[in-house]
Amino acid sequence: MIFVAFYRKMIVPPKSEDIAFEEFLKELPADYSEMAYEFKAFTRSRKIKTLAHLLQVVML
Repeated sequence: MIFVAFYRKMIVPPKSEDIAFEEFLKELPADYSEMAYEFKAFTRSRKIKTLAHLLQVVML
């Protein structure tokens, strides 16, 4: 029982996925959306409406 209490104190809660993804977007170049269209990585939207949503789906 003592080990379990000690172990719980050592665990650091993970960042939420949204915060981690926002940090990921900040690290991308400023013109990443233009580059995605230029290289045809994101040409038309159907169910995935934005480039950020596409990146989030791919990163899952």
